[in-house]
Amino acid sequence: MSDSEVCIIGAGAGGALAAWALVRRGVRVTLLDAGPRFNPGAFDTHAQRWELDASPFDTYASAERGWEGASGEPLDAAFRELSSHSPADPGSAPTQREPFVYSRALGVGGSTLHYQGEAHRFPAHAFQMRTERGIAADWPIDYEDLAPYYDRVERLLDVAGTARNPFKPARGPYPHPAHPLSRASQQVGEGARRLGWTLIPNSLAILGGPRDGRAACHFCNGCERGCRIGAKSSVDVAVLPEAERTGKLAIEPRVRVSRLEHGPDGRIRAVIGSHADGREVRFRARAFVLSAGAIESPRLLLHSAEGVHRNGIGNASGLVGRYLMETLYFERTGFLQRPVESYAGIPIESRIWDFNGARDDAVLPNGLVLGASCGVFQGPVGTALEGIAGYGREHRREMRRRFGAGITLFGIAEQLPRADNRVVLSERTDARGTPLARIETRLDTDDLRALSACRERLGELGEAAEVEFIGQVSAYDRPGATHVAGTCRMGIDPDTSVVDVEGVVHGVPNLIVADASVLVTEGAGDSPSLTIQALALRSAEALADRAQRGEI
Repeated sequence: MSDSEVCIIGAGAGGALAAWALVRRGVRVTLLDAGPRFNPGAFDTHAQRWELDASPFDTYASAERGWEGASGEPLDAAFRELSSHSPADPGSAPTQREPFVYSRALGVGGSTLHYQGEAHRFPAHAFQMRTERGIAADWPIDYEDLAPYYDRVERLLDVAGTARNPFKPARGPYPHPAHPLSRASQQVGEGARRLGWTLIPNSLAILGGPRDGRAACHFCNGCERGCRIGAKSSVDVAVLPEAERTGKLAIEPRVRVSRLEHGPDGRIRAVIGSHADGREVRFRARAFVLSAGAIESPRLLLHSAEGVHRNGIGNASGLVGRYLMETLYFERTGFLQRPVESYAGIPIESRIWDFNGARDDAVLPNGLVLGASCGVFQGPVGTALEGIAGYGREHRREMRRRFGAGITLFGIAEQLPRADNRVVLSERTDARGTPLARIETRLDTDDLRALSACRERLGELGEAAEVEFIGQVSAYDRPGATHVAGTCRMGIDPDTSVVDVEGVVHGVPNLIVADASVLVTEGAGDSPSLTIQALALRSAEALADRAQRGEI
């Protein structure tokens, strides 16, 4: 048994920021994570077999998988042009959507271990979609409520970017100037300019200069496998060390929480789980923060059903697990006309936001964003396997001609929240006897229109940038995401939401949720990490204030 003032479940983007905020207010915190604590210096970005071997995050997440995807739905034949295909896997047009794949990283740092450093503020209209676009729902807070917390998180993470983005609210300068664009991004930017669009350097939590023993980015393009030099501001290197120096934070890795224990008054008393060696563990506290992500958080709440919470903690409304939003993505792969060392740089160093706030229904009322990366062409193995068919001398000749010219153009659109897209408990269990989280998600006509809009815009961009397309992959038939949200949505009315404006679970005053599950909408295609962190900072400080007043 371990006691603290606050116990946090999940050491990712939200949990780490909550821990940092609480210990700075003098609160004693225990931070739990199901995965290990990695040594960044051991990440294998430069290992000989790095393209062939699974990343350490994928290996551990696969071993500790706590979810299952529902069987695929039949596909709409009218949208068959959205089907995935490549030279390596030409296949025939699929007739059924593949089961959902949840891409995550287990470990202290969470998904920031393998994210690509994107640090986006949601556009102002994303908080008022019902009022301004007549779709989805409004948040109970607006952009101005979150802006000061965005500022603080950007400073903490040393975000680099340009304030000259006409598609976002006016703001002051970033802590650091934007990173220089690679030759590949410059060529895509020239294509965008021909179309009257604007390619803008991405806002990135990636160091442009050394800080506190962390080196500046050396543009190896390996962010997804972990940053061995600490240039990427994943929370394990940018946030938690400072929090630990206060002496108020205890981090407990490799603890798998299975349920929350509550008393007759409905308040949470303890979390119960097991250590990697099989020992059962129990952590008590005055208050708890649930930051396990939009799949695991509802799983825990639903599995903790008993007593006064007979339908699951926070589930009096029946909304825990509902309004799941997956990522609507579309990627088109191909080659530029000549090699430009497209494997070098930062994975997503630029974006096109021209359609992020579009009101034109012919595009999308909720908007989309476009970008470019080297994608599967990060190294010679990926290029050989995914980009160039055949074998022998002709294959070798094409490799010499094309390596360094491979590029992926992508579009990200927002899936609007729908109650039938959800997480429920499966009849299957994990090795510890806890029911798996079953992911049930389907596309509707709005989603298919969004994917079609992405495909069309990418076709225009590819033609203007002189990209020869050879393949594509999309959420139409291959659902999967690192960005999932919405299963414990925020709101004022307990009948239509799970948490209040400070992340407190309705009816459970000593439990807050601080992860992607509280998001009401997904930011019109922007990455949610910075918004998760800003909300976690806001909620944790409100929790500390309530604790100081003796309200928990």
